[in-house]
Amino acid sequence: MNHICTWLCADQKGEESDFPQSGMKSSSQSHQNIYWRCLIVFFVSSTRFNKEEKHLLFTNVKTLPTVDGRQVSDIMQDLGVEVIHIDFKYKTPKGYFGSFQNQFFEFSILEYIAQNRHEPNDLYLIADSDCVFIKPAKRLFNEAAPNGFISFEIDSPVENQINGLSRLDMQVLFAEMLGKEVKEIPSYHLGEFLLCSNANIKKLYAGFLELWPVLLDRNEKGLKKLNEEAHTLSFLYFKNGWEAAKQNLFMKRIWTNPVFYRNVAPSDLKLTLWHLPAEKTFGIARLYDYMIFRLDNYGKNISDRSFLGLVRKATGIPRLRASRKIGYYSISYYKAIAKRVRKYAGAH
Repeated sequence: MNHICTWLCADQKGEESDFPQSGMKSSSQSHQNIYWRCLIVFFVSSTRFNKEEKHLLFTNVKTLPTVDGRQVSDIMQDLGVEVIHIDFKYKTPKGYFGSFQNQFFEFSILEYIAQNRHEPNDLYLIADSDCVFIKPAKRLFNEAAPNGFISFEIDSPVENQINGLSRLDMQVLFAEMLGKEVKEIPSYHLGEFLLCSNANIKKLYAGFLELWPVLLDRNEKGLKKLNEEAHTLSFLYFKNGWEAAKQNLFMKRIWTNPVFYRNVAPSDLKLTLWHLPAEKTFGIARLYDYMIFRLDNYGKNISDRSFLGLVRKATGIPRLRASRKIGYYSISYYKAIAKRVRKYAGAH
């Protein structure tokens, strides 16, 4: 059985972390609603194309909320999504790394699968909620099946820092943590995407249990450490000898905001899964509005071609209309100014 999963880990009051795009406290319902809308679009797109796969939502929220007048639990039931409530066990201490501290929730997900699912060849695709399927994932699962694993790396310069570590830093750090020389420069694997068999998830989780106290100890001593889940998964993959796929024909982290960085290409239309981190409050929000309020049956009555046209129009992929470009600039600059005002007010 193939599984497609996403997750939402809600920060509690006093345990907030920094989410630059939101501009709100991560413990607030307004902030969290952004992610509820994203995961609804995630499952609407996936259940459209992936009818034979089982869909799972992992969350530490005990009671699913009402968002925009709609019960999220009802939407999940309509889409055939199983909701699994789990605790966030692997919380990093305050000051560990400022942004997106709930990323280590993914290891609570791996713990649940390792301890509660028992078919070794079952495959689990775990993706961030700000992803959208534009095609069926069957070929992707078929590619992963022989080795029970597939992953993709970011092709970035070795000296570029990503969340506090460059790949050169990772080479030195991996050597320290493994207690042996690391001759090759490690891959930085995309953390928003994990696709493993149950058997390999058990290996990952067992490796993480050994690694977790090491990370906490290095943090306490002020040593370099693995700051987030992508660093951590990259280390565990490296330790197991699992390499990134030579070609990535299936998914991409697509940056769409022309104010900061835009890497959109016509070839993106050939992919299976788009990760759209800059579209949470832009294109994904527009898709949510269409699927929930403007179209019947979550848009499943329209053709796949019409659905793709809607996604392209909402996200500006591969072409961005001038009116949308103006919208990006005005909202992005407004948020930047508002953030400075809040910072100034807090300092005085």
